Amino acid sequence: MIAPLAAILAALFFAASDYFSRVALERVSPTSAVLATTWVNVLVWWPLFIFLVPWRLLASPATLPFIAAGILGPFLARLSLYTGMQRLGVSVAAPISNTQVLVAALGGILFFSERITPLGGLGILVLVAGASLLRADPSAGNREGPRRQLDVVFPLLAALFFGVSYMFRKVGLQMVPELMLALPIISTTSLLTQYAAGLARRRLPAFPRGSVLWPLAVTGLLLCGAQLFSLWAIHLGDLAVVIPLQSTSPLFAVGITAVFLRRLERVTRLVWVGATLVVTGAVLVNL
Repeated sequence: MIAPLAAILAALFFAASDYFSRVALERVSPTSAVLATTWVNVLVWWPLFIFLVPWRLLASPATLPFIAAGILGPFLARLSLYTGMQRLGVSVAAPISNTQVLVAALGGILFFSERITPLGGLGILVLVAGASLLRADPSAGNREGPRRQLDVVFPLLAALFFGVSYMFRKVGLQMVPELMLALPIISTTSLLTQYAAGLARRRLPAFPRGSVLWPLAVTGLLLCGAQLFSLWAIHLGDLAVVIPLQSTSPLFAVGITAVFLRRLERVTRLVWVGATLVVTGAVLVNL
């Protein structure tokens, strides 16, 4: 019971973070948004690690899958998701990115001896249908700026990176079941990877300044809560169980967008239907 509850709380925190990140993305680039939110994660997790976890665990082989997880998600996954939000809007990008359940479920089958039932197979079809509907209404999502069909690639990439990242997190937690070891390593790896990518391009990411910092700080704190509940759920339950429950976050995100982001986004009936199908399919994968 604890694992499903933690997964639902993760969904709520992820949805709330989507709202604040969308507010910030009006004034900053996705790269700067990822940089600021990751710094918040690093500053939150390391003091907790220092006081709660034996330092010798840093020499554990479990750090390797956590490092891999940090490169894929948060860094690549969050960058792809924020780019998708900026181009498509939260109401479209967030549900599409939650097709990560397909990647996570497949990983659970291949690497963790989990299984998908016939209802789970139906859920996959329903989920794909919902994601397809979210592409069908060109008037949905952002009210301003051009929307191209290829922009849907960004939330799909986020889904892929998040899904594979969850597999690495599961591997690391099976080796050393210590959340406060995983979280600082994942966030620090994400941060260092971003700076390394900037050095490779000879253009370091710009840290945002001014009033935009407060929604990014709130986003980072909400993501800390979401990551904590998510890892807790992954540690205690099967990927095929907790990821579908966590993937109910699109409905929360669409609801928040419809109420508080009317100025920026248009939430149409087709978006509601598509998001509902994505969540329904994700839940069916668990049955």
